[in-house]
Amino acid sequence: MVKHILSTSFYEIGILYAIVFGGENFYPEPDVHYRFDRPDVPYVYPGRQYDWDNTELYAKFFDEEGYSRHFTNVFNVFVVIQIFNLICSRKINDEKNIFAGILDNYTFIFVWLFIAAAQAIIVEFSTYAFKVNPNGLHYSHWVIAIGLGMIVWVWNFIFKFVPDTLFPEFGNKRKDPFIDEEHNVLNLRVRRSDLFRLRSASHFSLQGAERSQRF
Repeated sequence: MVKHILSTSFYEIGILYAIVFGGENFYPEPDVHYRFDRPDVPYVYPGRQYDWDNTELYAKFFDEEGYSRHFTNVFNVFVVIQIFNLICSRKINDEKNIFAGILDNYTFIFVWLFIAAAQAIIVEFSTYAFKVNPNGLHYSHWVIAIGLGMIVWVWNFIFKFVPDTLFPEFGNKRKDPFIDEEHNVLNLRVRRSDLFRLRSASHFSLQGAERSQRF
């Protein structure tokens, strides 16, 4: 389980850092309006308020345009990856098919769909409540976010073949009570029965001793 937590974390951190600090060089922006003073550059305008040398970036557009599409995409990609990873989290013992039995769990399906719908509503309509762009995202941004989310399934499948021994183990490993001889459930039951018989024998021995003293 640790390997899946760490591998998914590294994947998501890598994606998010790339978008945050380099998105203006590769993350598409189809809407020319949101390219601002770079209309010929087909990528998102950097949502960082200031550049490394403290020159203004999005700070000069914030008052008029509100929160940036750049960071709205960062937020959306983060949550969408988590939504798709929820399905991976159903199987924690390296089962190959993460979809096995999913249609039998109506609660999970309801919660998953509710989270996905809530994320769409937040990104497209919440504006200042969740600090997202007032006009939401372009549909192509959703396609990219969903694509990055689906890659998690492939990433998770690959790491199922990686030995657990290559990753750290946290906590004490719990022993199976049906396998461990010392704490075997059946042994505990036998010991409890033996203890009961010893107590009963002791009780009757005391009663016999008391009676013999009376006579």
